[in-house]
Amino acid sequence: MKQYTIDENSGNQRLDRYLAKLMPLADRNFLQKMLRKKRIKLNGGRADPKDTVHIGDTVQVYFSEETIAGFQEKKAQRHFDLTSEIKKIFEPPVYEDDHLLVINKPAGLLSQADVSGDISLIDAARTYLKKNTPGNTEAFDVVISNRLDRNTSGIILMPKDYPTLQAVNAAIRERQALKEYHTIVSGVLKKPGTLTGFLTKDTTENKSAIQSQSGKGAKEVRMDYCPLTDNGRFTLLEVTLHTGRSHQIRSQLTDYGFPIIGDYKYGDPSINRQFNQKYGLNHHLLHSRHYAIKDLGYDFTAPYPPLFKQLLKDLKLDREAF
Repeated sequence: MKQYTIDENSGNQRLDRYLAKLMPLADRNFLQKMLRKKRIKLNGGRADPKDTVHIGDTVQVYFSEETIAGFQEKKAQRHFDLTSEIKKIFEPPVYEDDHLLVINKPAGLLSQADVSGDISLIDAARTYLKKNTPGNTEAFDVVISNRLDRNTSGIILMPKDYPTLQAVNAAIRERQALKEYHTIVSGVLKKPGTLTGFLTKDTTENKSAIQSQSGKGAKEVRMDYCPLTDNGRFTLLEVTLHTGRSHQIRSQLTDYGFPIIGDYKYGDPSINRQFNQKYGLNHHLLHSRHYAIKDLGYDFTAPYPPLFKQLLKDLKLDREAF
């Protein structure tokens, strides 16, 4: 028998979820069966998978040490030697304390690993924290609370412990987070407004579409937009998200008739070609500029990426106030 004491990184979650993290290679049905047979106990007594574990609780696992070790063997985390460009995002980060790491993600960097095998922000953050956090353990693996598309830049929140993860995710889920994006669109908008509709996703093409009425698989979307300045041809927009659907901003703005510059999936091919030839722009100009969770005391602003900043200047859209 081996006994585990619930600490601050493990408390306030369901027992079955705790066990899945403790023994990630064990089948969940098997673990539930072991709970029924009292081969796994909570505080010395019989427990239900839905029971909540609290700090100071004890979990007794009546398996051999070899069996437990087998269920705990994890695929080795990927290690990367960070390039100078990726190191810059940690020198310094937007914000960091003992509980939270906030990064200004550059366009082109994955938020988390995918089948491409390319380095992701998660990989880079693990390497950074391992080297820069005294006494750092792998009891809690760094995670992302607000994922951005590969080619979207800006604010990403990375909780360092389970209580912070719970608090941040709860605020996001309850729509308490203020999420403001800046983007440059083709066309001129003079007045603020609100866009609503229903979004559908074609998973085969990885492309979203907006429709005016609800339908099968459609999800309601809503966002506010506010023009910051324009040059008679392009507009710098501030977008406030109220729902966070896949490609929502890009697809809604295109549907409205104001595609984002550099958006090769939803944008204007001729305009994109001009910016690619002149600036080498190969990604959409969408930047998560401001992220705040008032109840948690979080309020973060991410500087513009260099190319975004250059285009603001060249297009005469730059204003010190922004």
